[in-house]
Amino acid sequence: MKTLFQKSIIAFSAALILTACGQNEKPKEMYCGLGMSAFEVIDAKTMAANFKYPGDSKALLAEVTKEVTALTPDKKIDVYFYFKDAKEVGIYIVAPNDKALVEKVSCAILNSTLAGLPESRKIVFYTNENTNLVAAVKTKPKE
Repeated sequence: MKTLFQKSIIAFSAALILTACGQNEKPKEMYCGLGMSAFEVIDAKTMAANFKYPGDSKALLAEVTKEVTALTPDKKIDVYFYFKDAKEVGIYIVAPNDKALVEKVSCAILNSTLAGLPESRKIVFYTNENTNLVAAVKTKPKE
């Protein structure tokens, strides 16, 4: 019983150390914003499955989509919200796996002045070619 308890303590300690590693890392600057954490990406995927467009969200989505597709009219880009309230919006984008396109779209959305678009924005990019995450960025906090 004593060895089982000791092994449990060792396993718990190792798990705690592994979980704590990297949690204090500073988010990496990318695509006019900051990189999202793995936990934020997991939350985005979970929220996307259950999101219902409240109030004027569909009209705002149409405006965001129009702004994004105007950047690259020759490429197919799908835009969805996975979360929206008065302070924050989560945007899910399916686009070609093109680093320049991801940067162009991210910067446009993160710097957009569209009326009704909350200041805090999170963007998750996927591609039609496969199910891998291409990028995940969010608004930089104000200093």
